[in-house]
Amino acid sequence: MMIRQFTLAFAVTAVLSLSSIAVAQQPSDIDAVKKRAELNSAKADLEEARKKRDMAVAARWKDRETANQEREMFNEKYQESKEKVDALMSERARLFEDVRVAREDLAQVKLQAEKARAEFLSLAAGPERLETLSKFQEQGVQFKVAERVEIQNKVKKEMSLYRDDPLRIAKGVLDAARAELAFTREMNVEKAELVFGTAVAQGDRMRLGGLFAMQMANAVDINGLHPAALMLPVAGEKKRVYNWQENLTPDTKKDVAKVFANVNDSAFVMVPVDVLLSTELSSELANHQETTWKDKLRQFFKDGGIIMYPIVALFAIGLLIALWRFVWLMVRGFGGIANRRVLKALKAGDIDTARSLAAKTHGEVGKVLRTVLSKNYAGREGAEKALEELFSADVPKLESGLTWISVIAATAPLLGLLGTVMGMIELFDVITMHGTSDPKLLAGGISIALVTTEAGLIVAIPLQLIHTFLVNRADAVRSRMESAGLAVLNALWIKEK
Repeated sequence: MMIRQFTLAFAVTAVLSLSSIAVAQQPSDIDAVKKRAELNSAKADLEEARKKRDMAVAARWKDRETANQEREMFNEKYQESKEKVDALMSERARLFEDVRVAREDLAQVKLQAEKARAEFLSLAAGPERLETLSKFQEQGVQFKVAERVEIQNKVKKEMSLYRDDPLRIAKGVLDAARAELAFTREMNVEKAELVFGTAVAQGDRMRLGGLFAMQMANAVDINGLHPAALMLPVAGEKKRVYNWQENLTPDTKKDVAKVFANVNDSAFVMVPVDVLLSTELSSELANHQETTWKDKLRQFFKDGGIIMYPIVALFAIGLLIALWRFVWLMVRGFGGIANRRVLKALKAGDIDTARSLAAKTHGEVGKVLRTVLSKNYAGREGAEKALEELFSADVPKLESGLTWISVIAATAPLLGLLGTVMGMIELFDVITMHGTSDPKLLAGGISIALVTTEAGLIVAIPLQLIHTFLVNRADAVRSRMESAGLAVLNALWIKEK
């Protein structure tokens, strides 16, 4: 580019120089010819310079065209690469989403697997499953106790070691139950050394599972009978226990001897056994009966005697009065939202709106608002007199019946004390007849005598609490009445001033 500019400048300079020489030497023809020749030479140089310039321009345009083509090819390749990158990014985003969904599915599957595993492990039996089998050991005849306990201890050990294998634990429990059932079905007859009181004798012993056992000595007593004993349940401190009962009737001893005589020769033997175990409980447990709350209440009422009737009647009357007063106070205290709207209109100075709203109010506070706003009083004194008449008529109604609740709450303990005094008098009569040798008799009489006092307090305490609540409720309604009356009076006559 610099060469073309230099050539062009040189040509122009030459032409200008020739032109100046021709102009300076016009008078001379020779000089003119020389100048013309120089001019032609300059023109030729100029033409050659133009050709070089055109060639340079053409080369430059060719270079530019080549550059444009290369740029277009580059843009095409760039666009293709960009599209490929965009496609890869979309595929990457899709793969990330698939991975996220797969992770969520995997987490859900893991959660379900953990839940299924927990449910599976929950099927594993616990030590409580062996309680029934343990009861057989405690309630039945105490034979083979060590072997039976060892089987159950083995199952308990498996429960602690193989908690992840419920099937193995279930199999162990079933095996223990099968062993216990096999024990209950056993009939065992053996020769043994028997103990009768302080004497020891040789004889036979028979066991029918965990239900019954009997033994008989080979020798006979002075009556010609074989000493025999039956293992029967007797009274215990906490549970049934078995013991050998030797004081049997002669007929029972004969039946026992017949059993041992026929046990080896006969396929059918009649055994003197009480299969229902009717003597399994002690006298204390046998007399104990499960009672419902109705039975306990009926017995409580019966122990209290005749004084319980007025106490229950007072309680019923007190509850009815309390329910009546509660409902009445709730109804008469109703309408708080409407009353607040009336008071809001009065504070804003909108008397007409307050009067229209007051006509729709309810309850005692609404009555106070209607009393003042429904009439056009000449002055505040007239409105205050109307309110005084309203308060003198309605305030006693708020407290009506509450005094009776308080009286009943105070009377019930006195009736209970009266019943206690009557019970103590009867107790002293019993002491006079039977003395004080039986502490249970004294304790039972005193407890029955105190039943009425307990009943009186049961009646008095809730009624006293209810009375306090209702009194507070009535005071709250009266306070709202006074506040509403003062607010409406101030709003009307202070506004006028």
